[in-house]
Amino acid sequence: MTVSSAKAAYTRQEQIALSIGLTNTGSTDCTVSRVSEGAVTIVSFLRDGVPVAPALTNGSYIDGFAAFLSANLVPLRPGASLSVPWTSEGGTSAEDRRALSTSSLDNLDEAALAFWAVDAPGKYELSARYVHPLLPAAAPAGSPCLASSEAASVAFTVTGG
Repeated sequence: MTVSSAKAAYTRQEQIALSIGLTNTGSTDCTVSRVSEGAVTIVSFLRDGVPVAPALTNGSYIDGFAAFLSANLVPLRPGASLSVPWTSEGGTSAEDRRALSTSSLDNLDEAALAFWAVDAPGKYELSARYVHPLLPAAAPAGSPCLASSEAASVAFTVTGG
């Protein structure tokens, strides 16, 4: 896994645009998620060297979060790569903070959501891992790609402008 930023610096009003690069380094086909939901976990997130704490909540999906995650698994051939977009959300009002989100499947088939604010000026340093979505026993066919134990890192700056 790699993580890269579309730009080195963003204004507070801009959407943060990151890209997660996934490569099948194995010798057989495996599946990966083509969306960041349920597949990215943040190891550390700092702004100017200080940890950023997430805001936590839950989210519902019409057919359940497991169905959404299953529908977004795609095969990846040996040596092939996939780029997964990961962009900040929100920031449309004073109360709605711009944030990157992560999610995981909870035991009620909902998304356990974490929102990591990126609306304050500063230098952000993010370290994350790809995790194959943990699905119930009736998961779709295909072996999950093994994730590296190494975290991938990216840095970007948010300015006041």
